[in-house]
Amino acid sequence: MTKIIRLFIPLFFLSFLFAQTPDWYSSHQHPKYPGLAYILGVGTGPNGATGVEAAKKSALADIASQLRVQVQSEMKSITQNFSVNDDEQIYSDFKRQSRTMVNDEIIGADVVETVTDAQSMTTYALVVLNRDKYSGVLRSELESGWKQASDLRNAGKEFAGKGRLNEAIQSINQIKQVIAPLLAKQVMHNAAARAPFAFLSLFNPAALQNDIREILAQVKIVKKSGDDQKGKIGEKFGQPFAVAVTVNGVPCSGVTVTFMVDEKTKLGEQITDDKGTVMFSTIVRSGNGIKATLSLPSIGREFEQNLASSAVTFSWSAQASDKAFSVTVNEKNKPLAALVLNKFSSSISQIGYKVVTMSKNSIIIELNAGIPSKIEGMAGTLYNLTLEATVSLKDNSTNAVLGTATFSSKGVGTSEDDAMMKAANGLKIDQKDLSELLQR
Repeated sequence: MTKIIRLFIPLFFLSFLFAQTPDWYSSHQHPKYPGLAYILGVGTGPNGATGVEAAKKSALADIASQLRVQVQSEMKSITQNFSVNDDEQIYSDFKRQSRTMVNDEIIGADVVETVTDAQSMTTYALVVLNRDKYSGVLRSELESGWKQASDLRNAGKEFAGKGRLNEAIQSINQIKQVIAPLLAKQVMHNAAARAPFAFLSLFNPAALQNDIREILAQVKIVKKSGDDQKGKIGEKFGQPFAVAVTVNGVPCSGVTVTFMVDEKTKLGEQITDDKGTVMFSTIVRSGNGIKATLSLPSIGREFEQNLASSAVTFSWSAQASDKAFSVTVNEKNKPLAALVLNKFSSSISQIGYKVVTMSKNSIIIELNAGIPSKIEGMAGTLYNLTLEATVSLKDNSTNAVLGTATFSSKGVGTSEDDAMMKAANGLKIDQKDLSELLQR
């Protein structure tokens, strides 16, 4: 008699026999998706309705992590080869946008396989990113972006040829704004693509600076009138100071020309007309002449020497003024009053007027210290305050106040008095404002 033997295997044991972790999860490899053509990401999630979505997010994070490692290497390469760190603004924008892109959701990745392990109650997901497809989108954006940079460069040269200096510089500066996001996309492209995108080194910061220098080298400022004048200090010059600005021989309109005395005191600014000319009137003062220089706020301090090379200087002969002023500081703190008195007397003398004990014209200075703020530090308590000097011009014959001007400065000291002395010592007197007051 044949015996039938029945084996009863518990369900949990059967599930254990068939439970498995997919090979691609531990190996990061799949025969259908070779590593040269795809980036593979694996992830896990709980079993159930939300398990697949959680596993997908985990797999996408895995892809982002792999890209992040490659991005760091690509950023270092571009920083060194493109010299992007030569321009602080481009460098900081490039780093920020590169990190933002790799932290953003990876678009274009597909879930190609999911496995649920009933024993461990775990869902596994395999997500793949097609390298050619992903990098192809970035490549198209890179080609378009570098063409935009090239168009801006050509536009800059065309504007310069037409004498439109502001637009020429603006076009070159706009390239800097284009470069940072382009390089960030290039980093992401190279991190995913089979072959890197060749960047255009002719747009690196050094090349763009050279473009601006070449444009500025074409600028010329020519004196038209106002040179070699004579006059008494405090009186207006008989002729205005006039200059003509050209770029490569073409009149340059709409640019600002700054007029300065003694290389440091700005007297005023004028904007060139359609013929590239400006005229500036001022009063006679002591000094070594008035300098007319181009002012372009849109460029950095590294171009100061280039601007200075096109500047011109007018000379004059200043005769002593008939005017004299007495100076009084209304302040009980004698050391503070003496310091302020000396600073203003010196400034009045530098302009070219005499300072005397008694005069028809009086300069009266009132000092007012703001409420100090306290700074607690390792060295103890420090006091920070603002000192304001209100200067009045008085006609003693009529007892009338002809005008006022205000100057201020900040000081930090170990006491309020010390802070006031520091503020007074650092008081900067604008000679243009003081001159205008004295000639009233």
